[in-house]
Amino acid sequence: MKNIKEFEFGKIQIEDNFVIGIMKEGSHVDRESNQLLLSFCNDYFNDKPFGYISYRLNSYSVDPTVYMDAGNHRGLKAIAVVFDNPLIKSNVLLEKQFFNQPFESFNTVNDAKTWLSQLLVR
Repeated sequence: MKNIKEFEFGKIQIEDNFVIGIMKEGSHVDRESNQLLLSFCNDYFNDKPFGYISYRLNSYSVDPTVYMDAGNHRGLKAIAVVFDNPLIKSNVLLEKQFFNQPFESFNTVNDAKTWLSQLLVR
């Protein structure tokens, strides 16, 4: 079952025990928008562990401090970032420094799903 929630800055799609986020072109993910995402996930998963896949189809900015809030969320266990633009890699390496849970990058959503699924069964 897929559950999609639209926000002003992007959308998330929930599948099983993970969330796929696709932000809109030119949007900015700040602490306020991140709290909206985390709150929705909290209501949906209700303390069940989940992972987040940031599917970077569009160009947008992220305040790296959102990862400190996300790292303290009780249900969020890992973040996977999927991108094919090599320019995004340096941003992802910076973002990773702010998150205190597993955080990896992948070329495909399926690879990210596989990694998260293995982490979440532990």
